Amino acid sequence: MAMHRIPLRVGEILSASVRRKLSASRVLINLKGHTLVAEPEQDMSPGDEILVQVLTIFPRIRLRFMPSFPPPATGNHRQPPLDLHT
Repeated sequence: MAMHRIPLRVGEILSASVRRKLSASRVLINLKGHTLVAEPEQDMSPGDEILVQVLTIFPRIRLRFMPSFPPPATGNHRQPPLDLHT
């Protein structure tokens, strides 16, 4: 399988869209015009628009799901962003 380089920078925040659900734990996402298989830690549906931050690009692309708005504060407990492992 040929590997196509996606021009990503660690720390970059990007918009991505969920294209298709492959299984309960895997989805196809479109990121910078490339389709990637991702393993999100939360349920996502086709058509969802998400923000992600690039954590690593080698040896594997690792993205962090960024909430599009701050979650409501519930005491001192804040939910950490969830990771997408591509």
